Amino acid sequence: MTCDKDHVQLRDISSMALKTVFQELPNTNQILVGNLAKRVTGKLHPFISKENVPEVSIHLEILEIIGMLLQKHGNHLTSHHAGLMDAFFPLLKNARPAVRKRAITALSNLVNVCPEELFDTLIKRVLGELTHSANMADAKTVVQFLEGISRAAGRQFGKHLNQFIGYVLELVKKDDDELRENVFHTLETFLQKCHTDVTPYVPQIVEVSLQYLSYDPNYSYEGSDETDDALEEDDEGQFSDDEDISWKVRRGAVKCLEAVVTTRREWILDSLRRISPALISRFNDREDTVRVDVVTAFLSLLQQTDHTLGDLRRKSDFVDQHDPRAGVAEALKEQLPALIQALKRLLVNKSIKSRQASLQLLGRLVQVLPGSLNDHFAVLVPGIEFCLTDKTSVSNIKLDALYFVQNTIATHPAELFARQAGPLIKVLMRCVADNFYKVIAESLRAVEQLVAILRPVDRPALLDISPFVPELYPGVLTRFRDPALDQEIKEQAVSCMGQLFFSLGDHLRDELKQCLPVFVDRLKNEPTRLSTMKALVKVTSSPLRNDVSPVLADLLTLSTGFLRKNLRNLRLATLELIGALSRDYGQGIGAPVMSNIIKELPALIQESDLTIAQVALHVIVAAGNTHAAAIREHKEPIVARIVEISRSPVMQGSTLTAVVEAIKILAVIGSKDDTDLKPTVLIKRFLQPVYENTLNSQNIPEVVFSATHRQGFFGTAKCVAALALASGTDAAVVAACITDILTKDSSENVKMISLAVIAEIGYYSDLSSQPKLQEAFHFVFENGKDDSKTFAAMALGKICGGNVRKFVPNIIAELENESQKQYVILNALKELIHLVPSERISIEGIAPFVDRMWNSLLKRAGSVEEGYRNLLGECLGKLTALEPVRFVPLLIDVLQKTPAVQVRCTMITAIKFTVSDERRAIDPVLKDAIGVFLGFLNDPDLTVRRTALTLFNCVAHNKPVLLKDKLNVLLPLVYKETCIKEELIREVEMGPFKHEVDDGLDCRKAAYECLYTLLDSCLDQLNIFEFMDYVSRGLTDHYDIKTLCFLFIRRLVQSAPLSVTQRVDQFVVEIVKLLQSKAKPNAVKQEHEKNDELKRAALRAVHSLTLLPESDKSRSIAEVMGTIKAVPDLAAMWEHVKNELTLTAVATHAQGDVPMDTN
Repeated sequence: MTCDKDHVQLRDISSMALKTVFQELPNTNQILVGNLAKRVTGKLHPFISKENVPEVSIHLEILEIIGMLLQKHGNHLTSHHAGLMDAFFPLLKNARPAVRKRAITALSNLVNVCPEELFDTLIKRVLGELTHSANMADAKTVVQFLEGISRAAGRQFGKHLNQFIGYVLELVKKDDDELRENVFHTLETFLQKCHTDVTPYVPQIVEVSLQYLSYDPNYSYEGSDETDDALEEDDEGQFSDDEDISWKVRRGAVKCLEAVVTTRREWILDSLRRISPALISRFNDREDTVRVDVVTAFLSLLQQTDHTLGDLRRKSDFVDQHDPRAGVAEALKEQLPALIQALKRLLVNKSIKSRQASLQLLGRLVQVLPGSLNDHFAVLVPGIEFCLTDKTSVSNIKLDALYFVQNTIATHPAELFARQAGPLIKVLMRCVADNFYKVIAESLRAVEQLVAILRPVDRPALLDISPFVPELYPGVLTRFRDPALDQEIKEQAVSCMGQLFFSLGDHLRDELKQCLPVFVDRLKNEPTRLSTMKALVKVTSSPLRNDVSPVLADLLTLSTGFLRKNLRNLRLATLELIGALSRDYGQGIGAPVMSNIIKELPALIQESDLTIAQVALHVIVAAGNTHAAAIREHKEPIVARIVEISRSPVMQGSTLTAVVEAIKILAVIGSKDDTDLKPTVLIKRFLQPVYENTLNSQNIPEVVFSATHRQGFFGTAKCVAALALASGTDAAVVAACITDILTKDSSENVKMISLAVIAEIGYYSDLSSQPKLQEAFHFVFENGKDDSKTFAAMALGKICGGNVRKFVPNIIAELENESQKQYVILNALKELIHLVPSERISIEGIAPFVDRMWNSLLKRAGSVEEGYRNLLGECLGKLTALEPVRFVPLLIDVLQKTPAVQVRCTMITAIKFTVSDERRAIDPVLKDAIGVFLGFLNDPDLTVRRTALTLFNCVAHNKPVLLKDKLNVLLPLVYKETCIKEELIREVEMGPFKHEVDDGLDCRKAAYECLYTLLDSCLDQLNIFEFMDYVSRGLTDHYDIKTLCFLFIRRLVQSAPLSVTQRVDQFVVEIVKLLQSKAKPNAVKQEHEKNDELKRAALRAVHSLTLLPESDKSRSIAEVMGTIKAVPDLAAMWEHVKNELTLTAVATHAQGDVPMDTN
C-alpha cells in the first residue's frame, strides 16, 4: 500500500485486497476481526497525514480504507479513536476537495462508534476552528461535515444542533450556489435525523426553502405558460446552461420541503396551505430534473394527506365541523384548480419523465380524494389522449395513463364519463390495437370498466351507447378471437367481451351467436378456462336475457367435469354458471345432464369451504324448482351433507341461510311424493345424531355429536325450526323438546339442542300457550350444567320475539328476585337486548320495560365478582346505546358520585359496550362524554385504572376519532401505567419456596396493548420518539410485555422507518441481551420453550430492522447479526424465521396488501 511509484500495480492490488477483506469479513469471530482491524489501523494510521504519503492517490486510498474500517469494525478500534480524530481533523482544511470529502466520511463513521466525550470534543473543535473562518471552502466543508455526522449519529448530534442551525441558515445568504445546495442537503438531513431537536427551527427552514424554491436568476417565467418554452441553451450568446447550477439549489429546496412533509405528518394542514401552492407554482420549472422532483414532493404530500384522511374514510368514524381532518380535505380541494391546470400542461410536455410523474400524481390524487376530478376531468382528457397516442410515449407512460383512467372510473360518478365517452372510447380502442401486450391488457380492462358504468343494467343508462357499439365490438373481437396472443391479453379480452354482452347484449344479439363457440373453445383451453367461466357467468346473469341455448349442452357437460377440478376459483365460478343456467333454462336442461350435475354437488358441501358450499346449495335450490326427480335421485348424500354442515360451529350468516333454503326446498319436494324428504322425517335426521348418542351412551363412546362445538347446535336448531314452521308442526316440535328437557335421563346434548330449537321457533312463534315451557326453563336453571344453563338463558331471551309483553316482564321479575339464578337471568337479558332492534323486537316494543331493566341492573352494579360485573356492564351498555341522550348522563352521574370501586368499574365497562366500529346515533353523545370515563385512568384504585385502560383500547381500536382532541391529556396517563411499580410487587411463600407476585402486571399489559392500538389509529398524534422510549423500556419487562414490544418494533418499522433508524441502537442493546440469555440450568421444559419463543420474536424484530433504509450501513444491526451467526442454534432459528417471514410477505403481496410506508 505505501510502496513507491515504481510498484503501482502492487499498490493497487494491495488496496483492493484490503477493501475486499474488510468488506466480506464475517462478524462471527469478534476476536479475530478486532485484532485484524487494530493491526491494519495501526499500520495505516501514520499515513493519514499527507506529509508521510508519496502520492495523492495513495492518500485517498488509505483514507477510504480507514473509513471502511471505522464503518464496519469501528467498535474494535476504541484505543485508536482519539488518535484517528486528531489525524483526520486537519484534513478538513486540506486544499483538495477529494481529501476533505474522504476525511468527512471517515469522521462520520467515527462519530457513530466513539464515546460521547470524544464526540463533544469534535463538535467544540469544529465550532472553534471552522465556523468562524471567512473562507468559502471552510464553510462548504463545515456544511458537508454537519450533514455527514447528523446522518451517521443524528441522535447524538441533536443536542448540539442549536449551536449550528443559525450558522447553516446564514450561509444560504452567501452568493455561492454550490454552498446553497450543500446547505439544503444538510437541512434535509437535520429534518430526517434530528426530528425532535430541529422542531423549533422548522418554520425557518420552510421559509428559506420556499424562498429558494423559485430561485432562478438567469431566467424569467413571466408570460410563459408552457414549460416547453423554457430557456434553451444559447449557442451564440452570453449564457450557457452548462454554467448554471441554480437548478441544484432549487432541487435542494424541493428535497428540503419534501423532508418537512414526510417527517411532520402532524403539520399536514399547514403544509397544504403553505407548501402545496408553492410546489404547484413550480410545476413549470425549466429544468426537467427539478420539475420531476417537485411533482414527487407533491406526491409525498398526497401520501401524508392520505394517512391523515385514512380514519375519515373508516365507516366507524363520524365527522363534525370541529374535526381537523375535515379541514385537511378542504385544504386539498382548494388547491385543485391550480393543480389541475399545472398538470394539464405537464401531460403534454415533451419530457417523458415529467409526463410520467404527473400521471402518477393524478393516479394517487383520485385515490386519496375520490371524486376530486368531478369538475376537472374534461380538462385532462386531451392530455390523456396525448399520452396514449403520442409517438414518443413509451409503454410506461401509456400504462400510467391507463391506470389513471381505471382509478378515476373506480372513484368517480358515471356521469363524469358519460360526457367524455366519445374521446375516451376512441383513444382506448386505439390502445387495444397497440403492439405491447401490457398496454393491450390494461386498455381492455379500462374498456370493461367504462362500459360497465356507461350502461348499467340496474338503472337507466346515462347516454345512448348504441353509436359506440360498432367501435367497441370489432376491436375487442379481434383480440378475443386471436388464439396466438399473450395469456394476459386473452384472459382480459375474454373478460371484456363478457362485459360487453352483459351490458350491451340487446345490441349484440347476432354477434353473441358468433362468439359463443369461441367461449366454448376458450373453456376447453386450460389457461383461459377460469377467465372464460367468469365471463360466461356475466353473460348468463345479465338482465338483458342473453340467449346461450345454442351451446347450453356443451356448457353444462364441460361444467360438470370442472366441478371435480382442484382449482377452487374454477369450481366456484362453475357453480355460479350452473346456478344461472338452472334459473334461466331449467326446463330446457335434460334430466340426465341435471342428474349428473346434482351428483357432483354433495362433495362440494363441506365445512372447509363454506363459500363453495353456499353456492352449491343455491344450485340445489334452483334445481329443486325444475328437476325434483334429480334431487330425489341423489337425496341421501345431499341430506347427509346438509345435516353434517349444519352442525359446523362456523356456520352463520348467508351460508346458514342457504342451508335453510335448501332444506325448505327438500321439504317441498318431500311433501309431494317422497316420504324420506317429508319435514317430520328431515327433522328426525337433523336430531338423530344427538339422540343416537344418548341411546348408545352405555355401549358406544360419544363420537357422533360430542366432538361438535356447542355453537354447532344453533345451525341444526335453525334448520329444525325452519322445517317445523314451514310445515306447521312447530307447536308439536316445541312440546317434544320440552318433554326431552324435563326427562331426567336426557343427556346435556339433548337438553341443549332442545333449548336451541325452542329459541329459534319461539323467536317467530308465540310460545306463551305452551303449558310446561316455564317449568322446563326452571328445571334447567336448577338442575342443568353450565352449558345447558347458557342455552336456556339464550332461549329465554330469544323467545321474547314471539311475545314481548308476555316474556320480557318475566325476565325482569326474575332479575329483581334475589336468587341463585341471577347470572343466568342476566345472560337472558343480554340476549334480549342484543335482539333490539330486530325483525321481531323493536325499540318501541320494549320501551315500557326499559326503566325496570335499568334500575335492576344498577342495583347489582357493585358485585364483587368480576365476570358478573362485566355482564352487568354489557347489559347497561347495550341499553345505553338504545337511548344515549337519556342514559349516558345517568352513567356519568353514578360514576362520579359513587365511592365503590366495583360500581366505578361497572360503569366504565358499560360505556365500553356502547363503542362500536359502525356509525351509530350514540357517537355525538360519546364524543362529549368519553373524556369523563377515560379520566379514570388516573383513579387511585388499580382495578379501576385497568378497566379504564380496557375502555381506552376499545375506543382507540373502534372509534379513534373520539380520542383526537383528548390524547395529549390521556396519553401521559397510559404511559404512566407502563412503568413497573415496586409497591405492587409482593413476595408469596409457596411451601419452602418464595415467589414474587406483581399485581401491576395486568395493568402494564393493558397499557402496552393500548399503545399498540394507537400505532394503527392515532400515529399522526404520537411523539414517535417518546413512544419508542417506552417500547425500549418494555423490552426489559415481563415475558408477555417483551413479546408485545417486539411486535411494536415490527409495526414501527412499517409505519415510521426513518424515526426507527434513530433508535436502532437503543433497541439492539436489549435484543442482544435477550439473544445471549439462557434459561436456568434447572428450568423445566415449559421455561425452555418460552425462552425459545421469545428469541424467535426477537429475531422477527431483527428481520424487520434489516429492512430499514440503509440498514446495511448500521453498526448496531451488524453487531446483532454477528451475535446471531456466532451461535449455531440462533443461526438455525434465524434461517427458519427469515424463511417464514419471506413466505408470509409473498402471500401478503399476492393478496394485494398496501406496501410498507417508507416515509
